[in-house]
Amino acid sequence: MNGTLTPVDLGAAPLHTLSLVWEAAVGVVGTALLAGLVGLLVGAGYRRATTRVPPAGAATIAGLGAAGAFLWTVALRSEPSLAGVTLGERASAGYLLATVLVGGVLAAGGGRLGDGIVRELADVRTIDAEGEAAATVRSARLAVVVELPETVERATGYLPVDPSVRRALSGATIRLPYGLSVAERRERIERHVERDYGVDHADVDADADGTVDALAVGRRRSGLGSTLLPGTVGVAIRADPPPASAAGDPVEIRTDDGRLAATGTLRATDDSVATVAVEANRVADLHPEMRHRLVALPERSTDGHEFVSTLRGVSETVVAVTVETDGPLDGEFVGWLPGLALVVDREDGPTALPKDGETLRGGDRLWLLGSPAELASLDDCRSATAGDGW
Repeated sequence: MNGTLTPVDLGAAPLHTLSLVWEAAVGVVGTALLAGLVGLLVGAGYRRATTRVPPAGAATIAGLGAAGAFLWTVALRSEPSLAGVTLGERASAGYLLATVLVGGVLAAGGGRLGDGIVRELADVRTIDAEGEAAATVRSARLAVVVELPETVERATGYLPVDPSVRRALSGATIRLPYGLSVAERRERIERHVERDYGVDHADVDADADGTVDALAVGRRRSGLGSTLLPGTVGVAIRADPPPASAAGDPVEIRTDDGRLAATGTLRATDDSVATVAVEANRVADLHPEMRHRLVALPERSTDGHEFVSTLRGVSETVVAVTVETDGPLDGEFVGWLPGLALVVDREDGPTALPKDGETLRGGDRLWLLGSPAELASLDDCRSATAGDGW
């Protein structure tokens, strides 16, 4: 031994520890800020889309999910998270725990901050459910609970709705503002039933005190089937209709080589697809993959198609009534009936828009246009079923 001394750097270990702590702190804060940003976006987005308070914990879960996804990405790539220490080492347990704690706090705070920013920008005011304002609202009876009847009927002139919808409506409760008139309450209930239960039409009968006595619902026919003449079908083909063509125009359907495939009526167009009504025995001549040409005929279309399309968008419907001999409608004037009389069909032929003084006779076939509420009084007099309506 020659007594040579080896120098030892006593400051290297403390400096390494300090660098490790600093890098860990930066990593925790950076990942937590990511969680806070995601929480802010969730809180602001939910309030902006619904104007309601975000669900408890939604921002925190979303923020921690984003932070967890980042950490898992680092772990799966086997990259060191800090100072050469991978996430799989025991030394990273404290780092992960600190990230979750700080990230959860910032995500929750970010959700509240985003919610508050949107409330200020959109001028949304909230009421504490346990405060004096909420007690005042309850004492003033600003909310009224309306219970729907147990029996849900079928609306006159409409198709029946699915039985599951009728079961869901049976005995259901609806909250309405206090102080509405009977007409306003009925309108809100009908709109609520149509929007939330997916029915095409709802008709409510309410008493003067607002109690719902009867509820009738129904759905409209969809598609072209109910407007096609007997012996005709609707077919979608590849074709470019003439620019001036409209629904109801008579057209010739020709192949690319000019051969006449069929004649029909144009019903609808969608880019390069046209729907035409043709005779059922000519469907085989129309190939679905072949492109056709439509030639408009020099005839003018009637207003029938426009009338049908307009009728589908309103609450009124058409019902058919047969006048029975010595029945309640025999001898009545047309003008005394509810709704609008469209056609009276007799042995000598149909009469369109009969005069109010026209007298009904036994055997007459009558078509009436009106709302279900107006036509409900004919239920006891009709021999036709509600399915005869359009």
